[in-house]
Amino acid sequence: MSVKTKEQLKQDFSDNQTATGAKFADLIDSLKAVQSAVSDPAASGTSITFIATISQDTNGAITVTKKTVNFNGYQTTAGMSGYQNLDLQKVDDVTVGAGDTQDINHNMKHYPTVRLLDVATGLEVSPSEYQVKHGDVNNVSIILGGSMKSIYKYILD
Repeated sequence: MSVKTKEQLKQDFSDNQTATGAKFADLIDSLKAVQSAVSDPAASGTSITFIATISQDTNGAITVTKKTVNFNGYQTTAGMSGYQNLDLQKVDDVTVGAGDTQDINHNMKHYPTVRLLDVATGLEVSPSEYQVKHGDVNNVSIILGGSMKSIYKYILD
């Protein structure tokens, strides 16, 4: 008995052909058996490739496409090794009074976000109460509003 193509089976069972046990055995051997559904497999190991698409037609033929992760533009682990050293949060006391300007040389090599914390209440001061002027990537000035009479800490992120 053997697996035959659809065309061969049509020829075997066409008009004026004798249906024999061998032909029926070939027909049964040529059928696709019912199979159990395949569940989502668990990940195993690591890879930078992945199955992008998978589809199955009505005859059961499966088509799969595979892709490689595009890491263009991403920084390597080695390249990021010093990032946190340059981006540590800086916190210190505001040492000037209401209406005055405090100049800060932070050496963070970027323009940090500046926040003020009222030490007495633990609340952040509304940004409308003070101004921030960035001199460059290493220097910033905080100009306190005239009504700011408490003790403050600045936070540079």
